[in-house]
Amino acid sequence: MTEKASRLFQGLRLTLADLLDIGRTRLALLANEVEEEKLRFVGAMTCTLLALATFIVSAVLLVVFLVFLFWESRLVVLGAACLLFFTVSLVLALAGRGAWVARSSMFSASLAELKTDVDRLRSGTSSPDNAA
Repeated sequence: MTEKASRLFQGLRLTLADLLDIGRTRLALLANEVEEEKLRFVGAMTCTLLALATFIVSAVLLVVFLVFLFWESRLVVLGAACLLFFTVSLVLALAGRGAWVARSSMFSASLAELKTDVDRLRSGTSSPDNAA
């Protein structure tokens, strides 16, 4: 009886070690995905902010140029520029809102691997029909 219990505990220890190794691997994969997503986000924000800054400078310079070019009708030029910038900012705000609301594929690889692990574990204890 002691030998059976010893083998049982050894089997349980091996199973626990395997589960911990699977968990460690999945956690490492999750950490990699978080790092990739962080780098993607920082890169996208940097490019967006630089593009925004250069757009603002060029827009102001364009308006100043047009005001000097059409000095006699400077109020019309300023009003048209204001209307144009308001419209562009509204469109960009709506597009930015859509980008923030859109679903990210973050953690999709980790979730797929965890699903595969669960399917493998279920197939070992039950029939393949019950695993799905």
